[in-house]
Amino acid sequence: MIINHNIPALNTHRQLSINTSNTNKNIEKLSSGLRINRAGDDAAGLAISEKMRGQIRGLDQASRNAQDGISLIQTAEGALNETHSILQRMREISNQSANGTNTDSDRQALQDEMNQLTSEVNRIGNTTEFNTQKLLNGGIGSSDSEKLTQATNAKKAMGTAIATGAITFGAGAKITIDDKTFALSAVTAGVGTSTAAENAKALKTALDATTSGGVKLSDLVDIKVGAGNTLEFTAKSSGATSKMEFVNATALGASVATSIKVKGDPSTVERAGLQGATALTAAAVSIASGSTIKFTIGSESEVTVNLNTGTTPKTYDTTNADANVAKAAMESLVKDLNASLQAAGMDSKVTASLSKDNKLQFLSETGKDIKVGAGTTALGLGIASTATIGNVQQVVGAGAQGVGFSTKFQIGANTGQSMSLQINDVRAAALGITGNAGQAGFTKDNNVTNGSNDIKGEAALNISTREDASKAIAVLDKATSLVSSERAKLGAVQNRLEHTINNLGTASENLTAAESRIRDVDMAKEMMSQTKNNILAQAAQAMLAQANQQPQGVLQLLR
Repeated sequence: MIINHNIPALNTHRQLSINTSNTNKNIEKLSSGLRINRAGDDAAGLAISEKMRGQIRGLDQASRNAQDGISLIQTAEGALNETHSILQRMREISNQSANGTNTDSDRQALQDEMNQLTSEVNRIGNTTEFNTQKLLNGGIGSSDSEKLTQATNAKKAMGTAIATGAITFGAGAKITIDDKTFALSAVTAGVGTSTAAENAKALKTALDATTSGGVKLSDLVDIKVGAGNTLEFTAKSSGATSKMEFVNATALGASVATSIKVKGDPSTVERAGLQGATALTAAAVSIASGSTIKFTIGSESEVTVNLNTGTTPKTYDTTNADANVAKAAMESLVKDLNASLQAAGMDSKVTASLSKDNKLQFLSETGKDIKVGAGTTALGLGIASTATIGNVQQVVGAGAQGVGFSTKFQIGANTGQSMSLQINDVRAAALGITGNAGQAGFTKDNNVTNGSNDIKGEAALNISTREDASKAIAVLDKATSLVSSERAKLGAVQNRLEHTINNLGTASENLTAAESRIRDVDMAKEMMSQTKNNILAQAAQAMLAQANQQPQGVLQLLR
């Protein structure tokens, strides 16, 4: 027998420590309800469950984001509903004014209501907002709109002063404004002794009164006498469709006897991107079967975009003598390029566009640099592989007042899981129901405000005459169609978000169940383990007392 080391007691003590530790862990799990309270409980399980927790919280937040998106859309759609009601009333009073039973005073009363309703359309567009973000004013005040260049009017200042003496025009002399031609052969001004200054004024008056199909030239263009007795012409329309052509018009001070053409510029916004060095009108574009174009976005890997997966070349008649056919071909090319970018998963990074002078553009949607791979020049797109990114002017629509309100909804738990929404400008000018004072179809004076002040800066549709009232109906039908299109788009996005919320809820529920199986404790099973370990601890404690009594038997030998 030995007394320096009580081996049975040591063994029993070790077992007691183990059982006590296990019992404490059981109590900890039962009190917290978690199987994993620290990394030591299950290192791999902790890492997996924490990742799942991040996904679950991301999914739940994405669901709330989608709900906020629906609230934003409903705010905009509710405002557009009222705009629709206003346009319907405007159409109603236009129809009423077009009726021959009304007097001039009746039509003036209807015109007054038209002016106020138009101002209200502006007020709705300028003041509708969600969380301080204006939704319907075309994005005015956003970073994009700060870089917006408004559409311009077609202008022509003649370089030669008006001659003295009687002024006449030869056969074939004409002015064409926005595809409406005014013959000048019957226009005369001055007499043999007239000075240049007298002729300039007289010629302006005669030109203003020149008609074509009942429309006065002064309805479509402003004519002024400039310095040195020269004439200056400014179309009342604006944007890419604003055009003027002067033929055999040397009597007006034109520098050449043949055709002189001028046009306005569309609204543009500054973007980062690549732009071709030559216009697509320089040569017809043909994309052979199997042609590709390669893009590098920032520091990402190069992506190959298939431009023609068919067996025959794609040809685009961009050099057609008919400008409309050539424009349609260029727009078709841009549409096909964007479809190819989408198929390659690049639609959220690069967008193809057309500049105001018909040069191809590739715009960066992420703000990162874009590089084009080798072989692009051979496609005839006008952009070489050596092209460098810079500021380019993206066309945003003829006469557009704003580039549109743009935003993205984060509808997923991870990076890049978002959807975009753009709401176009739906104020009066963008809908085409206001114009410049004196412009054909609009009132002679500005009588429309922006809805939030008393400054009258726009002219309303003119319904003070039966003829203009009848024409206004067609304009209002087009405006109603534009608003309907915006509402339909918003409704489609809202429906999509509702499905997104349902999907996110299902994903969160199932992921939570998986995380629970890893992290949560089975209370019944843990109670069994705790009961076992508690009994073992009590038994070990009793056995330790017995083991401590064993060495006392040595004392019997000393008696």
